[in-house]
Amino acid sequence: MTSRRLGALGALGIGAALSATLPSKDLGAQAPAAPTCEGWQVDYTLAASLELSGTPLGQGDGIYPVGPGTIVLRFDDIDGQPGGRAKVMSYEMHEAFKVVSKTLFWATTVTSDNTTRASPEACGPAEGSVAGTTLGWTRALASVRTDGTLFCSGSFCGKFGAPPPGQSMFAIPPHPVAFKSFQFSADKKTFAMASTFVSKTDMPKQTAHIAISGRELRRTCVPKRGCP
Repeated sequence: MTSRRLGALGALGIGAALSATLPSKDLGAQAPAAPTCEGWQVDYTLAASLELSGTPLGQGDGIYPVGPGTIVLRFDDIDGQPGGRAKVMSYEMHEAFKVVSKTLFWATTVTSDNTTRASPEACGPAEGSVAGTTLGWTRALASVRTDGTLFCSGSFCGKFGAPPPGQSMFAIPPHPVAFKSFQFSADKKTFAMASTFVSKTDMPKQTAHIAISGRELRRTCVPKRGCP
């Protein structure tokens, strides 16, 4: 074996020894940890049915489609999915509808254009917990208020608890609303809530209940909340 061949083999042996003793620059490198979802924020778009009763002479009693609306829920993380405790972070519903009352001698139309919303709170204005596909609420939705306008035309305006003729302001001060349970699909992409009492007013004279259905818009992984 020539000296050149021996020199080459020696160089290879030294290189192998150095590779075995020197740490690789990737040996101590660690892949960044995958983000951990400590909670989920899920935004839903809402459709609703507003049921009115106790209207003047019963002429406005009925069920009226309203919406769209939105609700944002905050869940705990349970095995990578929304579950456990839940809070309402925000709620808003647009209520635009027309009530037409007709009797043998009188006809009246009341057009409502209102928005109902829950005032935001840092830790959410309502709370509950999920069992299976049912979200049961243990605290009412706080500070729910309605603001908007009414427009009345016809014989009943200003009588029997109907709003005055023409356009008038409409407002229901902040008050709690106790939601009924939300019934979710298995993947929590959709839910429905049975008709729930929301308000009773003297002008216009009416009692209102609302039933809502929700469809998921987006869900976001969020850090652990600072609320109890």
